[in-house]
Amino acid sequence: MRVEYLELLKRTLTNFTNLGGADSFETFHAIRYCDPKRGDWLIEPVARPLTFLSKGQLDLIEVLLLELEQRKVPGDLIEAGVWRGGAIIFMRALLNAYEIEGRCIYAADSFCGIPPNETFRHDPVDSWSNRWVASIEEVKANIARFNLLDERVEFVPGYFADSLGALANKRFAMVRLDSDAHDSIMTSLEQLYPLLTPGGVLIIDDWHLIGCRFAVEEFRKRHAIAGEIAVKAGNAYWFKPDREEGENAGTRTGNASG
Repeated sequence: MRVEYLELLKRTLTNFTNLGGADSFETFHAIRYCDPKRGDWLIEPVARPLTFLSKGQLDLIEVLLLELEQRKVPGDLIEAGVWRGGAIIFMRALLNAYEIEGRCIYAADSFCGIPPNETFRHDPVDSWSNRWVASIEEVKANIARFNLLDERVEFVPGYFADSLGALANKRFAMVRLDSDAHDSIMTSLEQLYPLLTPGGVLIIDDWHLIGCRFAVEEFRKRHAIAGEIAVKAGNAYWFKPDREEGENAGTRTGNASG
């Protein structure tokens, strides 16, 4: 029943059940219902999904979490940039489905949309008319409708420069960044990567966006993070090594690489 439950959840969160049509779930992506240049919706609010993640991207979270469990990497899970909460819902469901104890899920977001870049002046994200606003009340309500809103889901509201510092005493096994813009990605890397447990995994959702990729490459260069960046289903990720300097900074590719 676990497989069936998680499969149904993936189809529901992406709204494949209503938008999929004749497409296979393997190739379906709700992003097609949005103008890629401006970020404007092409469908009515009632039909909009709770996540833009594809099946492959949800699968990646599941596979990487199971690897962290197998290797007993300690720490919680956090997503910085949660939009409507779809990935948070899925992460929390995974803890139940696999009977994983001792981990919490952190949802970090401004809950008032993507702020404009202040340091990176060439990010196409700044031209989007849709700032992807979802209030904390909306996100909590979405999670509650799946009966997954409990004490194991923590909220970190506010712009990252102001809010993430409060997590300084936390440790994370999985950090997932999905905030689109260069400055938001850079700030979350600076605040959260030091909190990632060695052996933990960092997932970059917006690898296809120029500002996001530039921030990641700049951060890795600045901190001498070597080794391959794996890419799966359009998401980039790497496992944090014990040491991050020179030849000793090689990263794992994990069971989900390819």
